[in-house]
Amino acid sequence: MKRFPILDAWRTLAVVLMVAYHFLYDLYIFGIISAPQLFSTPLNLMQKYICCSFILLAGASARFSRSNMRHGIIVMACAVAVELGALLGGQVIRFGILMFLSVSMILYHFLGKYLQKLPGLLLAAGSGALYLLANWWTARAAVSVTWLYPLGLTAPGFHSADYFPLLPWFFLFLIGTVFGGWCLAHRDNRLLTAPLPALLTWPGRHSLLIYVLHQPVLYGACYLIWR
Repeated sequence: MKRFPILDAWRTLAVVLMVAYHFLYDLYIFGIISAPQLFSTPLNLMQKYICCSFILLAGASARFSRSNMRHGIIVMACAVAVELGALLGGQVIRFGILMFLSVSMILYHFLGKYLQKLPGLLLAAGSGALYLLANWWTARAAVSVTWLYPLGLTAPGFHSADYFPLLPWFFLFLIGTVFGGWCLAHRDNRLLTAPLPALLTWPGRHSLLIYVLHQPVLYGACYLIWR
């Protein structure tokens, strides 16, 4: 996979903010901070920045990958591990961000060769419009079955501590693939190729490992201190 240091640094920033946010979430679980403090506007915006960054960068990486199918299966295995771990910790995660990313990678394995034939600007604009439309539609659609939640269609009573359905988020992933295509077309751009210190790029290059391991470590530390 082609690597661009600046993208790894961007992912590193998202990883650092993610760890900080999840630490605050654990403090909320153990009653150290209140719901209004955790779900404040600044932290809600930070959470959205983190998630959108991961999705856009995953889409970009799909353009660099030699095997989105293999990467998708690896991420899916990690997603299952995270969801089982959350269940053991008393939380329910259904179609969290890792599961969403894994399914998106697998879908792009089959769709990518066709989507890449479209003009990038057209694909980005169309995906942006479909993101807004799907977001509006899924928020209002009412279903009685319980198995459509991967598509963003939830029945009454549905709950998930982390939820990123294909609609609308797959369209943001596709915008990321357009960005990845731009990076490949401008691979000699100084901003993309400038070397950066390992401190800024290493966490971004190992974001999946950090994602899987950080919450058990944080939760375990909080449990030992504030149980």
